[in-house]
Amino acid sequence: MKTKHIQTLLGGVFLSLCFTACYKDQGNYDYHAINQVDSITNINNEYAVLYGDTLRITPQLFATEESVDTSRYTYRWEAAVVNTARLPQEDPLVVIGKSRNLALPLKLRPAPYDCYYGVKDKQTGVEWFKRFKLVVQSAVYQGWVALCDVKGETRLDMVSRLGNEDRLIKDVLAFTNAGMPVRHQPKRLTFAYRSGNNNQLYLLSGEGLERIDGESFTWKNTYNIRYEIMAPVGTDFKPDYFHNQQPATGVDYIIADNRVFHRNMTMGASAFGTPINYVNEEKTPFKAAPFVACGYYSALLYDQDKQRFVAHDPMFGTNCSSLVEGTAFSYNTGKDMVYMSYTNYNTGDVYAILKDKAGKFYTYVINIASGIKQVFSMEMINAPELDKATVFAVSNQLGYVLYAAGGRIYEYDPFVKKAFLMADLGGEKISVLKCPLFSSYGKDFYINLSNSLIVGSYDPAKPDTENGTIRIYSIPARNEQMQLTAIHTGLGKIVDLVYRER
Repeated sequence: MKTKHIQTLLGGVFLSLCFTACYKDQGNYDYHAINQVDSITNINNEYAVLYGDTLRITPQLFATEESVDTSRYTYRWEAAVVNTARLPQEDPLVVIGKSRNLALPLKLRPAPYDCYYGVKDKQTGVEWFKRFKLVVQSAVYQGWVALCDVKGETRLDMVSRLGNEDRLIKDVLAFTNAGMPVRHQPKRLTFAYRSGNNNQLYLLSGEGLERIDGESFTWKNTYNIRYEIMAPVGTDFKPDYFHNQQPATGVDYIIADNRVFHRNMTMGASAFGTPINYVNEEKTPFKAAPFVACGYYSALLYDQDKQRFVAHDPMFGTNCSSLVEGTAFSYNTGKDMVYMSYTNYNTGDVYAILKDKAGKFYTYVINIASGIKQVFSMEMINAPELDKATVFAVSNQLGYVLYAAGGRIYEYDPFVKKAFLMADLGGEKISVLKCPLFSSYGKDFYINLSNSLIVGSYDPAKPDTENGTIRIYSIPARNEQMQLTAIHTGLGKIVDLVYRER
């Protein structure tokens, strides 16, 4: 009992001492403000610089202790690659400078980067940061690529985009020392979407189909398409058509005479397999029209022999299937196909232009967003010069059919069944109409392009080394006149156009 009493007494004394110590300590601290860097200015939110050029930034620092010697600070500039897969052994964060100002010859690989400028007070240990974005570009990083016919020979010209500026690079394969031999009879250029931004270009010419590296714009003799096909094909193999299109990234089709090849790289197929142009249990292959409309889960081809639409499963299909007849029209049309394309209109409408034996034109619309569903078909009446049309496109936003005859562009509104003249380029010949689709969804730049009409033309009165023009038009609703939003001149005679996107 006595021991317990002593313990209680000592505990009380200890607590009294603690409270006394706390009370006596109040007011003994000498508080004072430390130096603060209130703001870091003169650093842009974003920079776009060519690989090898020098990035120069001279920040301005505003500190609470203006008289502080700047030697008391340390500085650090760092860069982290974003939206692009890191290469093996590539550091996630790279120090690119340790001085107050930055003058950096850029040797970072072409890619977008998140960058940070850090200022640390050595006396207090406090550090402040300023974040900005950097895009390191090669000269061929992004922009329009035009397939040109210059005196019968193939030439690629590029309107390269650096930041908000564009510059023309004529004969871009010579510029990059691609090493490709001369190719003749240019026919088609395709920008093939791949995962991990490993996108490629495919060139179809009189010599056949071959790949061009989409990053460096270089070529190897093993880039011929026959190295990507498991089925036996000869050295003279020359396809008629190559297809790759958003939204089906990594899905490709080749149409070559009486064979159609398919691969789905997202399912691990690096090469094309055996031909797929067989319908269900039919044993005889059909001859396909040179068009494919492909979505996420369904693709449409056209059997020229029986003049009918057929379906293919781009994920797992080893052959094609016939379509169950709907109520809007018959899939067995009895007509020749003139044009077919997948669009973003109505979240996946496919527009097909067909022509009957009497020379009348028809629009067939089939939705493949989820399954395959008929939308409508109609004869295209009140359409001037439709019989002279050479190229077509469909507005992704409004569902208008656009066609060109000579130097004139018409907009056909299927809802009012009438065509409206939108542009007359005089003596120029229009060779390309496109309403492109992109993988960079959500970016205003690509949304605007996707909702626009891209026109490639050439002036036969000028040399074909410099008679090509790219025009970009906005497409208003209610059949109002299209508005020219951009123009690029001085290219070669344009045969086809793609956009190398980022």
